[in-house]
Formats: sequence, structure tokens, C-alpha cells
Amino acid sequence: MTKPFVALMTCFFLLNCVKKEENIIEKKKPYIISYEDDKFEKYCDSINTHTSGGFLPLRKSFYGVSQLIIDKKGNLYFYQKRYLLNPCSYGSENDTLPHFLDLQPENIVKIPQASLNYFLSENILNKDKNRRILIVASQNDTIKNTSFFDFINKNQLHAYTIRRTTQEEDTVLKYKKNNTSYYSDDIKWDKTKITFPKHLKFVKKE
Repeated sequence: MTKPFVALMTCFFLLNCVKKEENIIEKKKPYIISYEDDKFEKYCDSINTHTSGGFLPLRKSFYGVSQLIIDKKGNLYFYQKRYLLNPCSYGSENDTLPHFLDLQPENIVKIPQASLNYFLSENILNKDKNRRILIVASQNDTIKNTSFFDFINKNQLHAYTIRRTTQEEDTVLKYKKNNTSYYSDDIKWDKTKITFPKHLKFVKKE
């Protein structure tokens, strides 16, 4: 287990150094999620090739305490959650599928572009260091509004991840924009894209 662990840590360390340097230089260029994910996977595969015994695959986090959503038009939204996951409530598929958050439209707030750095600072940097994690979720594969890199580059975050939005985020954000009533039990969820707690029973609200 020693060699796999060392390889895993090396991959994280080198990637973080490279990423930070690239982001500072290229923060105004579009960020393509699928391209960066593929590059990251190839990077770790190359380390795996030169490490006897291989190493454990990396899992990309779906949720943290703080989420920044970038919609199709580049508008910015934010929500937070208590990152408490009961492993007994989910099956092994939770490794590759986002779990149900019971996210509500009122949990999501729109951030004015000019206030992004101040808003993120006020809502993230006041937390304990290991909770200063930002999850950036985009509805488009190509992110043209990369202003969030200004915040990432200037502040000491514990970690950050950039991914596509989840089915639940897309659904709840749509209801928020339309200012219509949202009940999660009325949604026809695609269960190949989301994991629900086994004990969860939807009860229709009156």
C-alpha cells in the first residue's frame, strides 16, 4: 500500500502546483472541463505506468460545503450545505453518482459579477482551513466566465474542484429562475444520474 499511496500523493502535489501556475497565467482563457479532466486522467495514468503496483483511482468530489454554479449564460449562483454524509444511506454507486441533497430554490443565491470575490471571501474564508473548499459547477462544458480564478489564485483554499452541474442543481436552478413552486417528489428523476438514500420516501406537499 506504500507505493500506491506515495503515487497518489505525488499526483495531487504535482497537479496542484501545475494547476495554480496555469490558472494564474491563463485565467482569462475559457476553461474546458472535459479537456482538463482528460488531461488530469492521462497525467495520473502516466504516473501509474512508472509506478510498480499502480495506485488507487481518484474520485472527483461532487459536493463540498460551498458550491459556485455558473449557468449557461455565465451567471453566477452560490449555495452551501452541511457536508454530512451517512455512508449507510447510500450504495456503492455513490462513488460515481451525486447523492440527493434535497436542495431548495431558496438555498441558491445569485451573485453579482462585481461582488464575486467579496462574496466568496465572506462565505468561505471565515471557515476552518480544512473547510475552505470551493466546488465550481458549470452547466456548459466550456466555461467562458473564469472570474472565479481571481478568488482561487489570491486566497489560500484547502482545495477546489471544477465539474459539470448535477441533475439536481440544474433542476432546482430552473425552478428558482422561473420563480415557481418546487417539490422534489414531483420531479421525474433520472436515477441513472443521482443516488437517493435507501430510507428516503417522498411525501407530496400540499
